[in-house]
Amino acid sequence: MFHPEEVIFAPTGRCNLSCAHCRVRRGPEELSVAEALAFLDTCADGGIERVGFSGGEPFLRLDFLVALSKAAVARGLFFDRLMTNGDWWEDERELNAGLAAVFDAGFDGVIGLSYDAYHGQAPARVKSFIEAASAVWGRKDAVEILSVRSPDDGSYLRDLEAVSASLGGHVEILAGEPSRIVDATFLSRSETDPDDGSGLNIQVQRFPRSRTALEGDEVGAWGDASWFVDDFCAGPGNVFYVHPDGQVAPCCGFANENPGLMLGTVRDSYDALIENAAANTQVRACFDEGLGSVRKRLEAGGRRFPGKTRDICFFCDHLCSTPARKRLA
Repeated sequence: MFHPEEVIFAPTGRCNLSCAHCRVRRGPEELSVAEALAFLDTCADGGIERVGFSGGEPFLRLDFLVALSKAAVARGLFFDRLMTNGDWWEDERELNAGLAAVFDAGFDGVIGLSYDAYHGQAPARVKSFIEAASAVWGRKDAVEILSVRSPDDGSYLRDLEAVSASLGGHVEILAGEPSRIVDATFLSRSETDPDDGSGLNIQVQRFPRSRTALEGDEVGAWGDASWFVDDFCAGPGNVFYVHPDGQVAPCCGFANENPGLMLGTVRDSYDALIENAAANTQVRACFDEGLGSVRKRLEAGGRRFPGKTRDICFFCDHLCSTPARKRLA
């Protein structure tokens, strides 16, 4: 059952980078602070306790980050991730000022750094960002890296090794996790480092690239040997994701741009959005029936898919992009 635990604000679709795997719509819409504050109140009244930020590049709306962080603190809410490409600054003065403004506003969550081969950040700038964030937050584990796998993984891993070496650490590849995380990597100075932020310990979560339904056939997204394992959207789901135009989706996965997943807007109340979610057939398929069960039901009814996929978000996007008369029937 869909039950949002967090509200994630994406105040802008603008970004200083242009990544091939990005699904964010780059329109002129910008989420206003006033509407976001009003929505934060209805979320808090509904029982949501966590706040996160995404984009676009959210640091291009520093005013928004500061205002909403202060408001969250005043309301006794907790923070999750602030996602950033870490490359939005022109010089280190701007970098340090931006990070300090967010920290001084009360944000004490994790800085999620999107860093992979698609983003193309220079290792030296990644190092500068991590050092600046560590200094402002006063701990060396303030940043975690989230990366999307690419065919050029070797080059990315060499750059990651260069970043870790420049910070005085090294890369440790750990065994695969039983989730959408393919493997976990840590920049760690020593296994004996204390768990108080004084040691370099940066988790790097690596994900497969989710493809759109339109490009899926071209890049072999249907070429897996087995189907995905149903998780009832335990990963990217159970959030209110607020887009720059004010629309609210029940998911922070890449499929959340689909009109079929929109629950309403920030001008709707928490209760109204929950009612809309309960009436949304795609949301019920994801959170109640399970997309694995949906797939089996559709196949039993004669539906044929181009192949198999282990990417549940891709399958969700495929269903959302299918004409309504064929989507779930």
